[in-house]
Amino acid sequence: MPSIRAAMAVVGLALAPLAVALPASAAPAQASAKLGQCDDAYPIKLQRGWQITLPGVWEDYNFTCNLKLGDLPNRDPQNPFGNPTAAIKTLQRNLNFCYGSTLRIDGKYGANTAAVVKRVQTRHKLTADGVYGPQTRSAMNWRQYNPGTKVWTKTCSSPI
Repeated sequence: MPSIRAAMAVVGLALAPLAVALPASAAPAQASAKLGQCDDAYPIKLQRGWQITLPGVWEDYNFTCNLKLGDLPNRDPQNPFGNPTAAIKTLQRNLNFCYGSTLRIDGKYGANTAAVVKRVQTRHKLTADGVYGPQTRSAMNWRQYNPGTKVWTKTCSSPI
């Protein structure tokens, strides 16, 4: 049922920053290993018809995932489902609009995307490891969309 899944997603968003409390010295590979791979993008409903689209886990609406190695050829062979390219493109579009980067929207989590994620992490006083995970997602500013009026916000905020 969508309403139960939406409620689970909201609870997951609220608890996600607590789920991965790695020490500052933790290597990016360790951070990636502790989280499942984001493999699609999902809308999260906010107040008054607004929503944000976030990378998440296919058919689970679980937002405690990472986008370090979601694109080919690094994709997890045990998880052939979903669309990690859509998740990465969602992140790239948001980084371009909200943080003024000029990333190519190619769906590849390459060196340029990782570098912008590191800058965002530094700006928000997080460990700058280049891994997009729940702490980075919760600290980031996001552009919101209202599907009822088909309007995008002109500014970004952190509604999570």
